[in-house]
Amino acid sequence: MIGNDAFCPESGAPLTEAQHYDADGQAWRAVRSDDTHDGAAEGLLTNGAVQSTRTALLSHFRRCHQRSHEPDEALYGTVSLALWRLKRAAEGAQAWDVHVWYALQHRLARNGHDVAWMGSYATLRCPDCHGTLAYRAVGDGVVAQCGTRCTDRRDDRLTAIRETVATLYAGAFEDGPDRASLLRF
Repeated sequence: MIGNDAFCPESGAPLTEAQHYDADGQAWRAVRSDDTHDGAAEGLLTNGAVQSTRTALLSHFRRCHQRSHEPDEALYGTVSLALWRLKRAAEGAQAWDVHVWYALQHRLARNGHDVAWMGSYATLRCPDCHGTLAYRAVGDGVVAQCGTRCTDRRDDRLTAIRETVATLYAGAFEDGPDRASLLRF
């Protein structure tokens, strides 16, 4: 993932808050070791990635889960298998970390796991350019439009994101998504 949710796309290790600048003035963050990473990639400069490895997503899930829950090896095994299936089924933008994350959240919720906390660890992005979204209230709901206006369309990007997540989920799991209960972003 990128932005505030960024982590090492290979290992899932957290990144430092400090920015380091290259010769072109590009800001980078360094990978740091923690209790779950051996430090092999420590110091590597990255800003995360739109698409990370299954191992990195699992590591990120573990770290985020353990911020407010006791370690749960059975859950982590379930998550590992679900991530394997999601990554295998993902094509194109479906493989973006944010889409895999929300499909995983939906899978775990359907299997009775407490996943309300997961939404705090992934920021939805424009499905066209991966830019930030601008939200506004409309009636009883909310719509999101691309904050960078990457296209001339001013439609609700949440609809496209939900469809991407639902299609990914359906490709990975036989029970398919229940459109009515698909996660509300």
